[in-house]
Amino acid sequence: MSRHINMTVAIAALALILCSVAGCAKEERELVYANQESAIEKYLQGKFPDDSVIRNNGSNRVIIDSSASAKILEYGDTLYLFYAGYVFNGSPTALFATNVQSVAESAKFSLTDADFSPLIVQYNQGVFVEGLENGLSGVREGEHSIILFSAKYGFGNDAIYNIPKLSALLYEVWIDRIIKKN
Repeated sequence: MSRHINMTVAIAALALILCSVAGCAKEERELVYANQESAIEKYLQGKFPDDSVIRNNGSNRVIIDSSASAKILEYGDTLYLFYAGYVFNGSPTALFATNVQSVAESAKFSLTDADFSPLIVQYNQGVFVEGLENGLSGVREGEHSIILFSAKYGFGNDAIYNIPKLSALLYEVWIDRIIKKN
């Protein structure tokens, strides 16, 4: 009986330790997210006028070229876009994906199996990571913009391909065409 109680106490203690570690890890992630969001704000304030920044549910979109058409992206529309994705550490650093040849070449990005045509996707909820989806909401055909968001709205605690875990992301996007849903 005593051995059973000791085993139960040991299991309970282990569970408590694991919960404490998990809670601590969650708190650490939340701190990382807060620091990233602060770095994003600092970056935006230092480089862009406030009226060029659109904030939407954790995403920040900076309109670089506002000579876009009146055609606005909505759920269900087909989107043709060019992009360059960067890990963001206070500024854009490592390029992790692009379909823009000049961007790939200047970053000495691997061109193996490269496709430099626009990404064509039906814009629906869940097609992109949350931060990019929120940032693309309301873009206009012909728009050139930058979308920034913390890891909380990206890949979070997961390392994906060549993106380290807990990475804030910056996407530069060129909206080539929007085909409205019927």
